Amino acid sequence: MKNNIKLLLMAVCILATASQYGCKGSKKAQAKNKKPATETGIMPKPEPAATATFMGYTREQIYFKVQVGAFATPLAESDPFFSRLAGEEVKIDISPAGLYRYSVGRFTQYTQAEQAVAELKKRGYEDIFIAAYGNDDRRIEAHMSGIYEFLYGKSPD
Repeated sequence: MKNNIKLLLMAVCILATASQYGCKGSKKAQAKNKKPATETGIMPKPEPAATATFMGYTREQIYFKVQVGAFATPLAESDPFFSRLAGEEVKIDISPAGLYRYSVGRFTQYTQAEQAVAELKKRGYEDIFIAAYGNDDRRIEAHMSGIYEFLYGKSPD
């Protein structure tokens, strides 16, 4: 009987020890001895960084046009205003205020649009400027300095 009690006490001690510390080959014991990923040289795959956007557009989705005019009523294709734009594809969009805006070009870089402005000024268009558009062909109604800083990380010269 004493032997049975001894065996029972020994079994209880073994079970208590196993439940607290785990068995040598148990998952609990393996997890306890496992080194963190940084110590083994294996790093977990980092979370992808959120893509930066400006008014809902990524850098790759923004392009530039040169606006050559804006009028309250649409111009006829034969209007003399277009005579110095020969060879240019003129696009029309309507502003939120209802103006008919006429623009040329589709430039992925601001410097390309600046070159177009210089050329168009040589042709006699004075009141022109660069406007930014998104890949859905909608004009980005924001100040150009903010768009430029978003794209290039600095203010325009």
